[in-house]
Amino acid sequence: MIRKLSEEKERAFFDQHSGIVHGVLKKLGVSRNHSDYDDFVQQGLLKLVEAYETFPKDLEQAEYLYQFTGFAYTKVRWKMLDLLRKQQRKWESEMPWPEDLVKQQPDTHLPFEQAYQEMDLLKEMLPLLTKNEQAYLLDTVVTRLSVTEIAKKQGVSRKTVYQWKKRVAEKLAHFLLILKD
Repeated sequence: MIRKLSEEKERAFFDQHSGIVHGVLKKLGVSRNHSDYDDFVQQGLLKLVEAYETFPKDLEQAEYLYQFTGFAYTKVRWKMLDLLRKQQRKWESEMPWPEDLVKQQPDTHLPFEQAYQEMDLLKEMLPLLTKNEQAYLLDTVVTRLSVTEIAKKQGVSRKTVYQWKKRVAEKLAHFLLILKD
């Protein structure tokens, strides 16, 4: 049975059932301090509406209300697990921001604003690259290693490092406009 959540029933529905979303997030260990908590809540509310629209029984009857709660909880929980898995996969594919990055910076005594802007720009660039390309960029920009030194450090051939360099240049070409300003 497909039903639509009308605007008149919307407020009462969310007042009664939005706790399901917060309960699922709490059960999965996602606290309100999580950076994506609000996004998870919105996705959960959308899934809650979808559960309402696809629930096979008539919700006007009180006996099916309890069944709907379990049905909705399961739907929202599966959605949150999917989102958390996707987020985990994304984090695993990205190279972590090196903790000792400040120690590795060359002693150039840049003005604070310029150094901050460069670090901010680097943070924007890294998620666009693979782990190897990120390592190349950090080794080139931060530690100022040569192609040969990077190849030794990463345990690859110089040709591989040149391939990384080419792909980094292609992926970050749009940053050239920012850097020229």
